[in-house]
Order: sequence, then C-alpha cells, then structure tokens
Amino acid sequence: MNGTKKCPTCGQWSSWNQNPEDRCQHCQAPLDPAAVARKQDREDHAEQQKKQFTVDFIQLDPADPWHKQLYKRIGLGFQVAFVGIVSFILWLIALLAG
Repeated sequence: MNGTKKCPTCGQWSSWNQNPEDRCQHCQAPLDPAAVARKQDREDHAEQQKKQFTVDFIQLDPADPWHKQLYKRIGLGFQVAFVGIVSFILWLIALLAG
C-alpha cells in the first residue's frame, strides 16, 4: 500500500509505505513519530521483561586467593541449591494446577 504523507516537521509531502521507519525525503524526519515511539516502547518493554527474570550467580575469578575462592564456591553452591529448590516448587505448583 503505497501513498504519500505530509511530514509533521517540514510540511512537505513524501512517499509513505505505512512503515514506522519511513522518513521524509526532504528533512529525513520520521513521517510517523508516534509509531516510532510506540515501537521503541515495545522494544524497551520486551528488553525489561527479558532482564526481569535473570539470575546473576557469583562469578569465580581464578586470580582470587584460595580462601576467597572457597567462600565464593560455598556461596555459589547455596545459590544453585536455592534456585533449584524454587524451580522445583514452581514446577510442582504448575503441575498440580493442571
């Protein structure tokens, strides 16, 4: 569906394919700034949802002294056990809920 649209920035008419990335042929401004903003909001929301469900484990550094590595390994073990138990409980709830 090809057409034309008046640029909200410079007021000139440009070809428009109803695509949020379409730009004015004269000033290179977006022809539909609201669609660009909506698309950016959707991408930001998707990125935020992706980050929301991550678990950051303790990072082991080989350059650390042995006693620090020992404490980090113990902490990492607790983290892995905790995530495993919570995952099992959530799986069990989902299984029982049907």
